[in-house]
Amino acid sequence: MFSSLDELKERIMPALCKRSDDFKTLGFNITEEDIFIYLKNNKWMHSKDLSLNEIVNDILKLDVNVMR
Repeated sequence: MFSSLDELKERIMPALCKRSDDFKTLGFNITEEDIFIYLKNNKWMHSKDLSLNEIVNDILKLDVNVMR
């Protein structure tokens, strides 16, 4: 699907930016990189064959409380 993590991150950057903006609106300083690293290490590490749709859904549904 993606040849590298950098390629994946570039492809999902619009969703990462949207979610980071959502968090900033709520008063939390959580960056796109913070979100990507959290999901990579905690949600996607043990998953196989995730679709782009599933990845974007994980980003947009991420709860700020797990990021604090």
